[in-house]
Amino acid sequence: MQIGFLFSKIWKFLAIFVFVLLISSLLFYQFEYVPEDERGDSYSGPEGIYDSFWFGIVTLSTVGYGDRFPVTSEGKIAALFLVIFTFTFLGAMIGMVSDAVMEARKREELGMEGTKFKKHIVICGWTSISRVSLEELLVADQNVVVITNDQNEIPKVRDMGSKKNLFVVFGQYSNRKVLNRANVKYARTVIVATGDDTETLIASLTIKSLNPDVRLIVSIAEEELKKTLYSAGVTYVSSPAELTGRLVASAAFEPEVALFVEDITSATAGYDLQQYTIGEGSFAKGKTVKKFREMMAEVAGPLLVGVAIYKPKKGEKTESPSNWELKPNPDSALKLKNNDIIIVLGDDDQNDKLYKLIKTPQGR
Repeated sequence: MQIGFLFSKIWKFLAIFVFVLLISSLLFYQFEYVPEDERGDSYSGPEGIYDSFWFGIVTLSTVGYGDRFPVTSEGKIAALFLVIFTFTFLGAMIGMVSDAVMEARKREELGMEGTKFKKHIVICGWTSISRVSLEELLVADQNVVVITNDQNEIPKVRDMGSKKNLFVVFGQYSNRKVLNRANVKYARTVIVATGDDTETLIASLTIKSLNPDVRLIVSIAEEELKKTLYSAGVTYVSSPAELTGRLVASAAFEPEVALFVEDITSATAGYDLQQYTIGEGSFAKGKTVKKFREMMAEVAGPLLVGVAIYKPKKGEKTESPSNWELKPNPDSALKLKNNDIIIVLGDDDQNDKLYKLIKTPQGR
């Protein structure tokens, strides 16, 4: 609940409350105060100005202790108006606060207050691709923001994670205010899978304008748009129809290969492909592929199946994919260097052993 938002909705009522309290307290003091040496035994007026404020507060709050009350005609008339105002004010105040609380909850549900996530992953669109991507990312313990333009899907998205690592925003994918609520400017990666290629293209261009260095992954239906998206600065373009077609064709005559690919591309169960970047102080730096595999075999770790060799190109940003040359099943004599990426295959236990040794986060 946003206290600032609630205050912005009720501050005028609070100002009226303070104003009426001030005026009523001063009037009570003016009409009912009697100097101490002139008071009788039944004196019910204020001892001082602080007592006048006490009378105003207990009357406005409808408590009315009765320890202070007016006896003069002027004081009773002023108190009458105060009582009438109190009932009117409280009814309006309760309604205003109730509406403000409901609106604040609605804003919170729609993600309108935004998130403070940084170096997170944003998913634009809620499709079958988005759902699978979110499952995999949450298993990998990534902070994720999902943007959906379907308000009815918000509860379903929220049920997949917790507030700790999942934030949901409602709105249009190309709307800058919506993207700012998702903190796209500080995101590490954005996945655009809207299900509509035109919407995907517009959203991709808007995202790039907000964060030129973001890693932008796009899913499209029409393969003809690949070149256009790559020229717009997209990091990777996926065509589900193309990938599915390859997998179906493989399953037609080599079903075990298709099952194997399906297994290793999911982190939710079975075996998983993971990648790690070799840092300056990494135990893997300077080791050959053969030596690395031997070390993993000794600790029952994962199998090294690929290496992306770091070859920075002039004019390219550090994160550009073109700075790495992928080597599947690399030569055993290849020596691993700083910023090289190793790709390993293993189950949870095997991959966890490598993670504890290499001491760098999974992914890039």
